[in-house]
Amino acid sequence: MRQYVSLMATVTTAGLLATGFAISVLAAEITEEKAKAIALENAGVKAENVTFIRAEQDWEDGRNIYEVEFLTKNQEEYDYELLIENGEILAINYEKKAAAVTSGEKHTDLTMKQAEEIALKHAGQNADAVTMLKQKQEMEDGRLVYEVEFYTSDYRKYEYEIDGRSGDILAWDYDADSDFARNDAMQRAGNTKARVTDGKQKDLGKEQKKEGEISREEAKALALKTADLQEDQVTWGRLYKEYDDGRLIYKGEFFHNQMEYEFEIDATSGTVLDWDVESIYD
Repeated sequence: MRQYVSLMATVTTAGLLATGFAISVLAAEITEEKAKAIALENAGVKAENVTFIRAEQDWEDGRNIYEVEFLTKNQEEYDYELLIENGEILAINYEKKAAAVTSGEKHTDLTMKQAEEIALKHAGQNADAVTMLKQKQEMEDGRLVYEVEFYTSDYRKYEYEIDGRSGDILAWDYDADSDFARNDAMQRAGNTKARVTDGKQKDLGKEQKKEGEISREEAKALALKTADLQEDQVTWGRLYKEYDDGRLIYKGEFFHNQMEYEFEIDATSGTVLDWDVESIYD
């Protein structure tokens, strides 16, 4: 996950953006100062609580955008991307730099479900309206962190890191139109005719499934066989196809008994090209 800085120190404050990422639509191109104001208003941060802020113009995917970055007095960092033509928010990145302050009282770690609820509430989404890509826990600098990643039916993609004890959102990422989400949705639907590149569908041509090319389910079965595990013993993370050095491969991950398995499988021959197993606490 790309990590930048700045939103809220508590789950309650995190709710500021759960109202739906309000977007300003203007009649003319926005100025640098207006871009800053839009970002600050969206984050729920007042100008007097900011220690550093900058806005720069850039050209990305055929569009003029402003990149706005700012840092708060609470050591929270934000990075926004906005369309210059109307102020639409295209992407947001947040990272909480300051470590959570805890009292001497005993605490109980959150469950994965509770971490998911925190992320969904912040994003203003319901569990039955999103597709989960990642649900993972790991130890970072001695702290339990939950990673939650999902996308909506209109391909808005969200990634979160949640403190496993306090419930604080440590980092999050928002993409208003994710190519990865579109491709994943097509794969889940069994659509092999097109893939999305820069927001546009592209004919797969030679990438169309040929006789002898293994399916998504066959790739999963090969990974499970390599691990000597059954489907009901694991929790799946990402699984997707891509070209690597001119060869079409499956890349994926799954979890079992506090272990994370990552693999690459040749989509034509079914050969396991790369295999890695490590503790989720590493």
